[in-house]
Amino acid sequence: MSADSTNITLVFNSAEARLQIVCGKENQLLFSKELFSPRQGMQVLLPALMEGLEKMSLSLKDVSRIACVRGPGSFTGLRLVLATALGLARSHGFPMAGIDYLPALAMDTCACTDQEVWVVTHARRGQVHFQAFKGTSETGLPIALTEPAAGTIEELAAMIATRRSGCILLGTGVQKNRDFFTSELPNATLLGERFSHPKPETLLEIAESLSYSDAPVDPLYLRPCDAEENLDYIVSMKGVNPDEARQKLAKLTSSLPDA
Repeated sequence: MSADSTNITLVFNSAEARLQIVCGKENQLLFSKELFSPRQGMQVLLPALMEGLEKMSLSLKDVSRIACVRGPGSFTGLRLVLATALGLARSHGFPMAGIDYLPALAMDTCACTDQEVWVVTHARRGQVHFQAFKGTSETGLPIALTEPAAGTIEELAAMIATRRSGCILLGTGVQKNRDFFTSELPNATLLGERFSHPKPETLLEIAESLSYSDAPVDPLYLRPCDAEENLDYIVSMKGVNPDEARQKLAKLTSSLPDA
């Protein structure tokens, strides 16, 4: 099937292990792909994208812009896919925009309830990214009650317990720690696995509402990568000075280059 090539938007999401590729125009979903590809986003992104475009009788020449989920999420997954998207944008002249992941996960649920919705995504063993929302704005985006943050599941449970009201929890952090949250927050409603990833239509709807520019999308990291937290041990095994290694790592983990 051929599609009108005007104003076609690509959306990439690699915040967690599931890589999502969405293509659409003015909230009309043309195609989407979801691939379980932990740490392999760069290798599978372009082949999957090109296959999808070909099936729609489209090519990169038909694309107008790219939106990328910028985090919080996997350090490696985010950075590799953001870098790939930047390469596409630079070589084809696409403007870019960033999507915050936690509001994207909350959006559909917030539209259906007046309860607080806590999005909780897995960061590492016993640690999560989280943010609270309630209701939606005139644009349909969820209204944030807290800033995005990272912490332990114990810290999060203690924070939610002080709210003194029922709430809804969703996300991969809930799925991986379901027994804990069931025990510690008996008044909370824990949603299932299907609420742990944003729908392609939701990502496209958000992407259509964004402002695009030539600037790279800055990743949103809420906790250091494993290399930063274990730097001294890692470099000592290679005979590298830790101070020198920290300086190099700081350059690598700063915002993406302009070109």
